[in-house]
Amino acid sequence: MSQEFYGLTKIKRLSEEAFENPERFWAEKVNLISWFKEPQKVLEGSPPFDKWFVGGLTNICYNAVDRHLKDKADKVAFYWINEKLETRSISYRDLYCEVNRAAYVLKELGVKKGDTVSLLMPSIPEAVYFSLAVHRLGATLVIHYLGLSKPTLAYRLNDCNSKILVTVSKTFRNGNEIRVKDFVDKLLDEEKTPVEKVLVLERGYKDFNVNKRDIVYEEVKPKGKVEVKPEPVESNEPSTIYYTSGTTGRPKGLYHSTAGYVIALNYAFKSLLGPRENDVWWTISELGWPVWPMANLYTIPVMGLTGVLYEGYIGYKADMFSRIVERFGVNIVWSSTTTLYTLKSLGEESIKSGDTSTLRIILNTGEPLNVGAWKWLRDNLPQVYIADAYWMTEHLFPVAATPFGIAEIPYKPGSAGIRMPGSNFMVVDDEGNPLPPKNKGYIVLKPISPALAKMHNDPNGEKIIKTYWSRFKGVFYTGDYGYIDEDGYLYVLGRADDVIKAGERIGTLEVESIVVSHPAVAEAAAVGYKKESGGEGILVLAVTKKGYAESAELANNIKEYLRNSGYIVDKVIFVRRLPKTKSGKIMRRLIRAIVNNEEIGDVSTLDDMSILEELKSAMKQM
Repeated sequence: MSQEFYGLTKIKRLSEEAFENPERFWAEKVNLISWFKEPQKVLEGSPPFDKWFVGGLTNICYNAVDRHLKDKADKVAFYWINEKLETRSISYRDLYCEVNRAAYVLKELGVKKGDTVSLLMPSIPEAVYFSLAVHRLGATLVIHYLGLSKPTLAYRLNDCNSKILVTVSKTFRNGNEIRVKDFVDKLLDEEKTPVEKVLVLERGYKDFNVNKRDIVYEEVKPKGKVEVKPEPVESNEPSTIYYTSGTTGRPKGLYHSTAGYVIALNYAFKSLLGPRENDVWWTISELGWPVWPMANLYTIPVMGLTGVLYEGYIGYKADMFSRIVERFGVNIVWSSTTTLYTLKSLGEESIKSGDTSTLRIILNTGEPLNVGAWKWLRDNLPQVYIADAYWMTEHLFPVAATPFGIAEIPYKPGSAGIRMPGSNFMVVDDEGNPLPPKNKGYIVLKPISPALAKMHNDPNGEKIIKTYWSRFKGVFYTGDYGYIDEDGYLYVLGRADDVIKAGERIGTLEVESIVVSHPAVAEAAAVGYKKESGGEGILVLAVTKKGYAESAELANNIKEYLRNSGYIVDKVIFVRRLPKTKSGKIMRRLIRAIVNNEEIGDVSTLDDMSILEELKSAMKQM
């Protein structure tokens, strides 16, 4: 019996139209933002030297704030909540006033169009104020992770040449006090940086040192009404710089444009989530991950929606997630894969303690959601759509996704979804030849969106070509490994560097997806290791769920479970936690380096350095 999914057909048709004529496709999206001067041309040149919406003048802050004052002034722009469940509400009128005050102070400090301003802050309303204030002045925003090492942050500050650093006295995470200003003092005393002024938010705390370079914001913040005119910025000027971690070398600075990037994001989220006028949207993220500004700066306020800012760790209390959903009537959640795994490890209390009936959709990002976690979420939140999107810092438009905002399509657990209209991917072999369905290979892109990043400090494009365009001729190499099925769904099996060569090529996520469906396993990581007898074996690190004891019997049971699914695993080692980046991604190469006694490489984005000793101790079991 033949069948057709109309939604699938519709999305594939849109994808073909976008691929055949990207200029026309994106011209239709030009009014997703407001302009001071309309673009003269939609597209000029080709990747990686493409320019979009050429000659157009706009301002990100104007689009996020000013244009909403006429009809949304009293609407809540953001709710804020912390681990103590203290809350604040910020209207669009409040947002306008506070952004202008922040912009006034930055302007008095000399910030102007073309400068870079760095932020080191938790997820608080003031982070939104200062980020948008930077954009209001036409400057470039650089947000850094809390918790980076001093040498790593110093490198980034030097690379982006920030003379102004905006930070806070302190924050709290997982019940612990994090003395941010003390860290900044040590950083600037011990490392050479271009920072000349540090703008500090007291936040009601006085227990920090004030140095000659410091300015306490509360002491200079204007008391009355101030207005700073938003600076017109050309479409292709940099708006923000993100840093990605290299395997062994220095982090890479990547910048996104002012207009094309924001237009691409707003079209993407309309397509992914189908947001409604009165929706409340919670993005569970730290500031340093691109997800936070993508949502809280460039989409939620640009669309005129209401966002939720959470200052803290989602696992601080088992019921935190559902209580926040209940407190604000959250409709949309955008979450890292790791956060969803954390909810699963916390058990049903994490999503059933509070009323989650308002929740309509959860968008997963980071890695494809494994089958076990997807099933757990569907069983416990049957009214909620579980959506997926696969994107990269270098390409902040979904490569593949489940665009439920366009049409409902079948969800295939373990898959990243289908080709997103405005994107184009292929899977190729070692020579760059396209592979037929179900054949594993390297995931490459033929970018056709305005959300392709450029490299910072790379005026001639030499670094970006060498890094992303030299491996396969004429296409952008993602560095990921996977396959496409017969319906066009993309399966990302892991980083190509992490592929396990145990007889055949096996992606790490293939093994992990099976392991975490075992009833005793909360999280897992799989890597290849060098066997004494020669060749490569498979090692699994497993974190058990509450109520399950680690034992040799359980390890053998997991091996047998995997064997029944077609994977021969040599070793299963139990650990308390897995090494993760500050954005929540598992650092498999770190595990592989330790087990194979190799150079560890760059660990600047590792969330907790103490895990290195934990891993080394665990590996002694081998």
